[in-house]
Amino acid sequence: MIIFAVTKKGFLELESVITTGKYPVWIGSNVLSESELASYRKMDLDITNFSYEIDPANNEELDDALATIAEHHPNERVWLECRP
Repeated sequence: MIIFAVTKKGFLELESVITTGKYPVWIGSNVLSESELASYRKMDLDITNFSYEIDPANNEELDDALATIAEHHPNERVWLECRP
């Protein structure tokens, strides 16, 4: 499973799962600050951040991001925080 969080609230709701280190995590650029991201990476967590914000209400942005994730993690299930 891959975790895809598009808001900080969503990330924090799954923080206890994320910090287990069992699952790769993908986030938009606005989800964590650079220092927060560095802190999580020091915990040896596999977190990939997009270089741009992802609007959870924009289906095209979500689809593009999901396609990118699928390229890196073929045949893996992706948990998406929200989709209107």
